[in-house]
Amino acid sequence: RTGKSFLLNLLVGGSGKGFTVGGTINACTKGLWIWGQPIEMEDGTTVVFVDTEGLGSTERGQTHDTRIFALALLLSSHFIYNSRGVIDGNAIDDLSLVINLTKHIQTSARSANDGSDLHEFFPSLLWVVRDFTLQLEEQGKKITSRQYLDNALKPQGGFGEDATKKNQIRLLLSNFF
Repeated sequence: RTGKSFLLNLLVGGSGKGFTVGGTINACTKGLWIWGQPIEMEDGTTVVFVDTEGLGSTERGQTHDTRIFALALLLSSHFIYNSRGVIDGNAIDDLSLVINLTKHIQTSARSANDGSDLHEFFPSLLWVVRDFTLQLEEQGKKITSRQYLDNALKPQGGFGEDATKKNQIRLLLSNFF
């Protein structure tokens, strides 16, 4: 319920005849929905838009989320991840299913299957942060949105199992995209 379908409707031209959106707590998108016709961009690139159901559904488990996420990644040359607020520990934890991708994607028969070569097959990532109201500044200096993301994905201190897991997610996100 973060506005993925609404955002895609804007990208395909805002005609109002696009992906289904709703004003209730019930999700409209199940699985993957593909826009009916490719759209040609001004530069001649042909784009096919794919909408996915959200992550963390109360009706589905993490294996289902991981499969949807993996399929969307493998179909895409550009991946748009839509979230709310800021990129913080909770937002990064929402993407914790990247840890499971190596269980569902194998790149070759000779692959170590540790995910070290998945970045070659993954799309570029555009992380859209909705309802972001903060200034992009650190210690009084302006930073770019890319620096903001890179800083959010830097490993954090700590030695416990929780810190290790959080840093693994950050490392995989940085390596995959």
